[in-house]
Amino acid sequence: MNPYWTIVQQRAVDYSLAQSRPDASLTAGLPVLAAHAADFSPFHTLHVAQFCLAVIVFEDCPVHLRTPDGVPDLDRLVPEDADAFTVLAAAEDQRALFGSGLAEELRNVEDQVAGTGRARAAVRRVLEQVPYGAPGRERMLDIVYELRDDPRAIAGFIALTAAALREVAAQQGPADASARQ
Repeated sequence: MNPYWTIVQQRAVDYSLAQSRPDASLTAGLPVLAAHAADFSPFHTLHVAQFCLAVIVFEDCPVHLRTPDGVPDLDRLVPEDADAFTVLAAAEDQRALFGSGLAEELRNVEDQVAGTGRARAAVRRVLEQVPYGAPGRERMLDIVYELRDDPRAIAGFIALTAAALREVAAQQGPADASARQ
């Protein structure tokens, strides 16, 4: 494996562990992403999020939160009406990565709505590519690359990934507890 992807894999593990704590905020894993952004670039944080979606969310998502095709259903994991709140709530803490604060984001709500729409579509497309193995991984890279020049879409992709990780972790908690009893 390419050394870069070994770093991505470890950071995805660290990020998902931070996000999966029951009391975790949407930005609990942000220090992991900040380290990745410092080492590479803010765009490269999408590789960590992509890995989380493809490996953790896809593999651990319960059946009742999947589409009939077996793909995690983003609309069930993170309902669309949660998008604006999800992303704006995380925007202030993400300013270290992207250089913008909540005040700026609130002035540009229309841009954030458009960026979040792009992010939601990208997250959905990434999840749909997982079953296709290596060719799907190549398509995932193309999908996240489309967001490279849009900090709001990058922020949205990260926030939606965090929310999906949190939902999957919350669903596993009761299932794991009942399995042990």
